[in-house]
Amino acid sequence: MRLRFLVRSNVSRSGPPVGAGANDLRALAIACLLTLLVVLAPLACPAQQASFETLLTNGPASNRLNVVFLSEGYTSGQLPAFLKDATNAINALLSHEPYTEYTRYLNAFAISVPSPQSGSDHPASGIYKNTYFNSSYDPITDTLITIPPDAEDTNYADGQGKVDALLQTFMPLCNLPVLLVNEPFYPGGSDGFDRTALASVAFPMSDILTHETGHVLANLGDEYDTPYPGFPDTEEPNTTRQTNRDLVKWKAWIADDTPVPTPPTSQYANVVGLFEGAHYHSTGWYRPQLNCLMRSYGGPFCAVCREALVLAIYGKVRPIDSFSPAQTDFSVGATQTVAFSLNVLEPLTHSLAIQWLTNAAPVPGATNQSFSIPTALLNPGTNLVSATVRDTTDFVRNDPAGLLTQNVAWTLNMNQPAASRIDSPLLLDDGQFAFRISGPASARFTVQTSQDLTNWMLLQAVTLADGPIWYTNAVPLDAVTRFYRIIPQP
Repeated sequence: MRLRFLVRSNVSRSGPPVGAGANDLRALAIACLLTLLVVLAPLACPAQQASFETLLTNGPASNRLNVVFLSEGYTSGQLPAFLKDATNAINALLSHEPYTEYTRYLNAFAISVPSPQSGSDHPASGIYKNTYFNSSYDPITDTLITIPPDAEDTNYADGQGKVDALLQTFMPLCNLPVLLVNEPFYPGGSDGFDRTALASVAFPMSDILTHETGHVLANLGDEYDTPYPGFPDTEEPNTTRQTNRDLVKWKAWIADDTPVPTPPTSQYANVVGLFEGAHYHSTGWYRPQLNCLMRSYGGPFCAVCREALVLAIYGKVRPIDSFSPAQTDFSVGATQTVAFSLNVLEPLTHSLAIQWLTNAAPVPGATNQSFSIPTALLNPGTNLVSATVRDTTDFVRNDPAGLLTQNVAWTLNMNQPAASRIDSPLLLDDGQFAFRISGPASARFTVQTSQDLTNWMLLQAVTLADGPIWYTNAVPLDAVTRFYRIIPQP
């Protein structure tokens, strides 16, 4: 798979537009550093001369957004600088929303692998370097960084193949691989659709870094209006050609009193609407807000782009880290209390909403991570105990796939006590009668008799010590018909 990472600063993906001024080139030179936070213990891999470092850990890799940074164009002596670059970059990324709020949802790692020489190829200047992943700037604009297979080298094994092999060895659960290129020239950038991002570390540009992750994680589109002939007419979550208010994909964010299309005036500077100019078109394409990090640097993501990123995070991370009991289908007794608990992954400044239910009915006040219920309150037979966890963040208004909600359910099979009954009536030779009483072990009953099923007379109290017993008594002299019953006692 091609690795592409193109910096966008109102320039086309293939490079600066003809006649680009000093400001355009200066913005382009404010490059992309991509990475993450603190450094823990290395794990050496002598066969590949690579080492694996943990930069940021917030939980199991199986339920985190795992970002992995790989070094390109760093010599052995420069690898400590790579770890510093990676650490600075993740700190910069986490300073932007929504990453700040969901810091605990991320893990970050670094794979340090040395190159014989530092830097990257610049074919336009006749500069070639011997590096591990064989990265190269494009020969026309000298702004786009790629690794094989690319125009300079079509062999997958020389570039992307090495990335895939290292990830398979060290972090198979990687969600976002980033190749950091030790290059003080124009930064590279990601086209946002490849699995791996490529970035140079010319300057610690947190805005460009964060902008590029919008492409990679949420498939966000550039909102530039600079022409790019031949660019695919494919809409992204934040770009559209639709002008019918009811059909605009982010209509949940547009207030009723906001005109559509929306005038680019100060009156609407901070609202979501339908602003013309996006997707490398000055007309006919629209973006959600007047300003956004996907259009210009120095500001935050707009509400729609931020929402798309939160949904992308939840597409990889579930809000329930673990639950107990781990078994979700089991039998319970009729006189016990069953305890349940959740371990949820909380955002930084707000809590997830939790609701416990029994047989699909919400339990009033049961909104904590733990829940207990006496089985006496459940129905005979099969019961369902469940918990719903939902992120009620203001960052999201449209979640058609229900990514912000997770349910876990337990099926409880109630063990029923043995039925209590009297049966097998017998007339005995000595003028007595007998019948059998059966029920749960150690059960206590009173035996009662009646002639009219209305007035009952106590005959005897009995206890089933070792299973069923036979009750005997004399036949009443005055009785033509007699009824007998047993009444359970506490």
